Amino acid sequence: MAGRPKGEKRRARCVMATDSEWQRIGERAAADGLSISDHVVRSLLVPLSWYAVQHRVARAVLVLERIEKMRFDEADMGTTWEEIDTEVKEWLDSQGLRG
Repeated sequence: MAGRPKGEKRRARCVMATDSEWQRIGERAAADGLSISDHVVRSLLVPLSWYAVQHRVARAVLVLERIEKMRFDEADMGTTWEEIDTEVKEWLDSQGLRG
């Protein structure tokens, strides 16, 4: 992996994961063109500032969601909102992304 100090050797480590978790990790690594080891190390060594960005983005999305939900309710389109919400949940499930 790029960024590893020259001459520093990697050693085997143990990670506990279910078969389905390991499969998802492998799929994400492959999508990034990385070995599972490189993918795990790179993912965990993301600068902490990135988490602040993720938090800010999540907060902004949740605020916008609340505003849009209020607009749908005021326009008496609550059932449309629920239909869209169900569609999104189903898509997230199909992608293995729903928490």
